[in-house]
Amino acid sequence: MKNRKLLLSRGILWNGILFLLFSCKSDFYQQDQINGDPYNPNKPVEITGFIPEEGRIREKVVIAGHNFGNDPSRVKVFFNDGQSDKEASVIGVNGTSIYCLVPRQNTGRNQIKVSVSESPAVLAEKLFHYTAAATVSWVAGVGTRNGTGAKYADGTLSESHFWKPQGIISLGDGQLMTFGYYENPNANKVRLISINDDKVITVQHGVYLGKGAINDSKTRVYATTLNPPHTVYEYKKETGWMPYTIGTIIVPKFQVSCNDRIRTLVMMDKAHDPNQEWLYFCHRDATFGRFNINTEETQLLADETLDIPVKGFAGYLAYDKFKDCFYVSIYDSYSIYKITRTGNDWSDGAKAELYSGSTSQSAVLDGELKDARFKQPMGMCVDDEGNLFICDSDKADVIRKISAVDGYVSTVAGRVNVESPQVNGDPAQSVFLDPQDITYDGEGNYYIAEWWESTIRKYSIE
Repeated sequence: MKNRKLLLSRGILWNGILFLLFSCKSDFYQQDQINGDPYNPNKPVEITGFIPEEGRIREKVVIAGHNFGNDPSRVKVFFNDGQSDKEASVIGVNGTSIYCLVPRQNTGRNQIKVSVSESPAVLAEKLFHYTAAATVSWVAGVGTRNGTGAKYADGTLSESHFWKPQGIISLGDGQLMTFGYYENPNANKVRLISINDDKVITVQHGVYLGKGAINDSKTRVYATTLNPPHTVYEYKKETGWMPYTIGTIIVPKFQVSCNDRIRTLVMMDKAHDPNQEWLYFCHRDATFGRFNINTEETQLLADETLDIPVKGFAGYLAYDKFKDCFYVSIYDSYSIYKITRTGNDWSDGAKAELYSGSTSQSAVLDGELKDARFKQPMGMCVDDEGNLFICDSDKADVIRKISAVDGYVSTVAGRVNVESPQVNGDPAQSVFLDPQDITYDGEGNYYIAEWWESTIRKYSIE
């Protein structure tokens, strides 16, 4: 009986402590201002610990220590996953405690860093373990691979139909733009998807366009026809993304009728193109160049000299601002090529080399860059960590990733050679219908346009 009473007393005491701790935390979040000693620049900032020691995005973390001050606007907290600093949202500070929300990171151990005002950053002794949660979900469109989806229809997200979109880009604020295929009047369209407004509308009819480019502020989109003449269209946010003709890309040797010569336009970030004036393209015939949206000038940076396989169709292009290079997917050569400049500036010329895959082996095989294999790499995007995501189509039906950290190639979503029925949820168990192109929205969401009786899907990481 005495032991039972002792255990009961200890249990009540422990529960009381937990209640007070989390009640205090709850009260803290509800207060507009917290008292505490102000930051003293003559004393060091110290971290003595934090709770909890693991969690996911937006996890509430309390950092204990000294000399944090009482002004949240002067406190910076960063989580470093070994690749880059991610800033946490600081929601309060009271001198000896900082209350913050965990930012999105990669799964693994993270170093917590704190700085107050102009003080040097201090590091927590132990590491925080972050677990990313990934899922695949439906966004828009009706598509079942039984004939139902093979048509065109605007309307709500659940009523809309897509057919053979070959390009998709994120416009931000829950908006997407898709670019359709030429084979049928129901397909050759530019569509605007507004997730927040629950609608899909058509902004351009009767055009056979490749994947578009977008500027940093996400106020302008540019696209060109796959076949010559390569008319360049501009879509402006302030006019509801209606198209305007702004010029023509001139590749003199290939201005006659031919198929699939330019599949993608890409615009660099402002750090590499301060005026946001150049649109880069990789022409099907081993030609790499750029078009100036202000002067309408076409510059050929590699005129039939790019060392890439010349097949029947142009590849998709993506720009990596971290490495200042381009990647092009040569899908009928089962490989990804890397394009770099030959001099101090891109105007000095460009060259290409095999980056991953094999021109003679078509397969889905994960591994190091030189060992990995692709079945049919199509659309690509680079996220804000520098990771390259690729749609691997043609009976592969998976999403691949090339890590920016170590170059390892992995399959992150989809099941190889399983196309029906569609499956959402766990990425490892998800099923895609010919994933054609992919875009990143900067908030952990990757939107995928499927090729045939199409839906728009989302692969999310938190």
